[in-house]
Amino acid sequence: MAAMLGGALVLSACGGSDDDEEGGNDTTNASDTITLAEAQPFQSYNNTTAAANSSMNSTVMNWVHSGFWNFGNGDGSIVPNEEFGTYEKTSDDPLTVEYTLHADAAWSDGEAIDCDDILLWWTQQSGAMEGLFSAVGTQGVEDTAMPECEAGGKEFSLVYDQPFADWESTSPGHGNTAIMPAHVVAEQGGLTPEEFLTALQEQDADALADAAAFFNEGWVITGQLPDPALIPSSGPYMLTDFREGESVTLTRNENYWGTPAATETIVIRTIPEEEQVQALQNGEVDVIHPQPTVDMAQQIEQATGATISSEVGNQYTYEHLDFNFNDGPFADNPRLREAFALCVPRQQIVDNLIKPVVPDAEVKNIRNVAPWDAGYEDVNAAVADVVAEYGTQDLERSRQILEEEDAVGTTIRLETLNLQRRVDTGNLIKAACDEAGFNVEFEAADDFFDTEGGLAQNTFDVAMFAWIGSSQVSGWNSTYRSVEECSAEGKGNNNGCYNNPEMDELLDQVVRTSDPAEVNDLIGQIELLAWEDLVTIPLFQHPGITAWNSAVQNVVPDPSQTGVVWNMPEWSKG
Repeated sequence: MAAMLGGALVLSACGGSDDDEEGGNDTTNASDTITLAEAQPFQSYNNTTAAANSSMNSTVMNWVHSGFWNFGNGDGSIVPNEEFGTYEKTSDDPLTVEYTLHADAAWSDGEAIDCDDILLWWTQQSGAMEGLFSAVGTQGVEDTAMPECEAGGKEFSLVYDQPFADWESTSPGHGNTAIMPAHVVAEQGGLTPEEFLTALQEQDADALADAAAFFNEGWVITGQLPDPALIPSSGPYMLTDFREGESVTLTRNENYWGTPAATETIVIRTIPEEEQVQALQNGEVDVIHPQPTVDMAQQIEQATGATISSEVGNQYTYEHLDFNFNDGPFADNPRLREAFALCVPRQQIVDNLIKPVVPDAEVKNIRNVAPWDAGYEDVNAAVADVVAEYGTQDLERSRQILEEEDAVGTTIRLETLNLQRRVDTGNLIKAACDEAGFNVEFEAADDFFDTEGGLAQNTFDVAMFAWIGSSQVSGWNSTYRSVEECSAEGKGNNNGCYNNPEMDELLDQVVRTSDPAEVNDLIGQIELLAWEDLVTIPLFQHPGITAWNSAVQNVVPDPSQTGVVWNMPEWSKG
């Protein structure tokens, strides 16, 4: 999917010479360095796995890993990356897309990007080996035959066994669909390159077991960066420094075959969002794109002027609540899910926390179509009745259901990331649902998005976070698709482990349909079922605010999951 988790985390030194000396950020204000503030800490070189699919990992790795396409252009559209390679649809029946890697495409250690990298990507992203390699979701790759290529080959085709509307975003891209270095995985799995390629071609699970274990967990980063030999780059930047809880540094990849990055060094500092505006004003960072609170929006507005630029725009990001369908009070009791839905103060959340930033903001009733997308009004109308039934706060009815279920006082664990707006939202939910008769234990944790945190490990009854995606239907398809294993590695984007064959069938249909009217009708059916089963409760569309040092050129905010870093290699400081 394009499905990334927006959030925040702890710690950072926001100023002072002592922090610069200890944190190693002495180049922050140099003309050959641009500093970006992020609230979450960096966690993994491999953000293509389900457990590492976070916005921060994507932000860092988006230009360390390269691919055939990216989201961007300032409108969230697909941007082909011809420096990596080219592609062409050559047939509709069967759907066939031919790909050619750039002749000079190579990892920063000199290893060519070729057939073994492609087959590793296909094996992981297709799910062909029943979850041996963790993936965010298959996103159409499961409908393709294994590419045919030979060692060293740079041409391959994806041949589909049925139509797939979003074929262009199915190939290796940036973010969580990126190609990973097969030669590193082979070595860590105790295989020669030839043995690894053969094992992939033969889909030999026993031979690949150790390699897959490394692929899934070996690139999680704690304390310091791994040996540079384990983390090569296929893009214009390389990972060169990591200070846990403080910063990660990207340095221009001098071995990149394409256009060199305009700026030598990008430092990404971990700074709590409520401190980022001050850090920008102090010159400690150059670019920020926080989730705005009322105070933050006002601070940015006041700071904007000759030295600071800012922009408020749309985002393909929405806040929501996910129920745990695997364990806990909501797993097998739809009436309790209904009672909780009826106590959530969605309108109050929007009135108190979002409208002061975006005055015309509305409660979000449909999950997978943004207000500015074609078909939004039609899909919204399709769910109007069910939203009136489940999506409008009614504390009296919520209490009545609890009494009928003999469930007054049921303890509910509501978990989220430690971010001010989420803390405010969680407190509003707790107050309302406690009044209805639940006992809400609300926790905003710094490690919520970590591989061992609450979201990955399913310690929640209700999880609150955001999906950030794109206009691609396939991008959110895996969010509701049934899972075979409810684990950090096995559940992909379906964090609550919801399972419904009827939903699976609708999801299959919508990605194979290209007629806009039919697509909107199917999305309406999907949204209706998501409300009836109370898979998730949508809350609001995120407002987007980006602010930057006016001396930095080519900063262009984007509403997609790639966000402001979509053109990072073009950033420069005058």
